[in-house]
This record gives sequence, structure tokens and C-alpha cells, in this order.
Amino acid sequence: MWIVKGVLFACLLVWASISDIRKREIPDVLPAGIFFIGLIHVSLLPALLGLFATGLPFFTAAILTRGKIGGGDIKLMAACGFVLGVSGGILQTILGLSLALIGWLFQSVTTGFKLCRNTAMPLAPFLAVGGIIAFWIIHRI
Repeated sequence: MWIVKGVLFACLLVWASISDIRKREIPDVLPAGIFFIGLIHVSLLPALLGLFATGLPFFTAAILTRGKIGGGDIKLMAACGFVLGVSGGILQTILGLSLALIGWLFQSVTTGFKLCRNTAMPLAPFLAVGGIIAFWIIHRI
């Protein structure tokens, strides 16, 4: 059952990534779908704690950065936290944001820091890679 859950989770994360790259938007159906995937073989308390522990920092960051982190990213991470729990959600956040930082640095070096400073990058692809890796690490499949 974990393999089915992992494959569905990965597919929706890839879909969210593609949507974020193309339209700079993550449709609400994707975090909702990820949430429902989290109901497969669920331990409710760790799932709910993961939802808040993973989503709340992104919500706070969105407020502090005046919207530079979008609502789609917040909902996506909250849903991923529901699937992964607290430790998996934190691992996804660390991996995803580290990859985003590396991507931004690479883009900055190749296009110039001044040009890149005000250029928005979609976060979902980086968070998706972090989520897929976190899922497989947590479940050791």
C-alpha cells in the first residue's frame, strides 16, 4: 500500500510542478488530492501535526514577505505535511528550499545577480523533489 501511496503522491507533486512552471499557479485540486492520498493508511494525529508544522511556516513566510510565497505553495506544503508527518514535512522543506537556493544561485551566476534578484522562481518543482525524496526516506521503500 505504501508503494501505491508513494506513486500517487509523486504523480500529483509532478503535476503541481508542471502547473507552477507553466502558469505560476497550483490548482486547488492538487493539494486536495495530496490530502486525500494522505488518508490512505493514515495515523491521524501525526498527519494533522504534520499538516500544521509544515504549512504554518510557509503561511508565516508568505505574510512576512508580503506574498512572495503564494497560497498554492502554502496549501501544497500543508497537504504534503499531512502525508509525511512532522519529520517528513520538515525534511521536505529543508530539501526543497535547499534545492531552490541552489537553483537560484545557478540562475544568478548564469544571468547575473541584479537581473535574478527580482525574478520569481516557481517553488513547487523544488518542493516536489524534496517531498518525493522525503517520502521514500521515511518509508524506506
